[in-house]
Amino acid sequence: MSDAPRVLMLVAQFWPIVGGAENQARRLAAELVRQGASAEVWTGHWDASWPREAVLDGVRVRRIGPSWPRAVPRLRRWLFMAALWRALTREARRFDVIHVHQVLYPAFLAALAGWRRGVPCLARISSTGSTSDLRMAARGGLGIQRAVTRRLLTRIVAVNARAEAECLDAGYRRDQVVRIPNGVAVGPPPARTEREVVTILYLGGLRAEKRVEDIIEAWRVAGRPGRLRVAGDGPHRQRLEALAAGSVEFLGDVKDPSPLLRDADVFVLASDAEGMSNALLEAMAAGCACIATFVGGNVDLLGPEQAAEPSAGTYLRGSAGLIVSPGDGALAVLFVIGFYALFAGVTYIAIGLRLRGLNKTLQSASSTTASTAS
Repeated sequence: MSDAPRVLMLVAQFWPIVGGAENQARRLAAELVRQGASAEVWTGHWDASWPREAVLDGVRVRRIGPSWPRAVPRLRRWLFMAALWRALTREARRFDVIHVHQVLYPAFLAALAGWRRGVPCLARISSTGSTSDLRMAARGGLGIQRAVTRRLLTRIVAVNARAEAECLDAGYRRDQVVRIPNGVAVGPPPARTEREVVTILYLGGLRAEKRVEDIIEAWRVAGRPGRLRVAGDGPHRQRLEALAAGSVEFLGDVKDPSPLLRDADVFVLASDAEGMSNALLEAMAAGCACIATFVGGNVDLLGPEQAAEPSAGTYLRGSAGLIVSPGDGALAVLFVIGFYALFAGVTYIAIGLRLRGLNKTLQSASSTTASTAS
């Protein structure tokens, strides 16, 4: 084994598809390369226009399996699994560790192939609650598949306290579970100036669990203060645009959200399920005042930790943001009372101090991946 670990990252979907697991895989692979490791990403070849092999951020990306038949997604997923299994059994020994993003069917194949070839394998939980990796695996997989994954994984990475509890409840051993939050690179705190019009931003997928309709409705009830911008795409976009009736800016997918975040005063996340939101981390790093729901890593990030869920119509004021219950009208209350004033001065400092610690998590995650290989 060389001094520089050779890391294989598996993620079912990858760039140019943009999402939480995809972004974390890209960042972590690039950070590993920056630290001198060798990292390679394997993913599905879901679109025939994508090259089979590419280099992104200095990382080799290999797309596996057929891009057909598009009309039969379940068959295409099985064909991807077969191609992934063949590749793993042939090439797993080229790597010192296999790192899987999401504890779904690729994690099962990777754990089994790693065990057969003597290569340690770790998998990272990407979501908790109603969209939990473990819950989805239980709903769609076989009991033997879950048992094998649980038995053979070297480590399972929990991104928040809820994920750690879900792993233990699912039967993973305490020594298997390691808690590492997601991370983003943090620069100097951006300068913030008072503006005549407050900009409220949502950044993320337009799917059911994101509850973007709650943000739009709360903003409407509050009298549409400032301007509301929605960046992202998904199956609910048409319905949300109809609900907004032209009063909200829908920006679609955004490859680089940095300019939007710098221009935003308030970031709002109304999800009823999260792992540890990349968008929330990025909003904190950009100095936005943040409002989020009492789910997953939102509580870990905004605090106060170990707090009870706020009752209907109320909110918690954490050390780095405000927290409401999913689906609660308290979002509208926060808009009405002039939420931006609550975050003036000292709160921006608190966000900056909190992020000094969060800035280390990307390096921590990459170090854990590397140490698993040794």
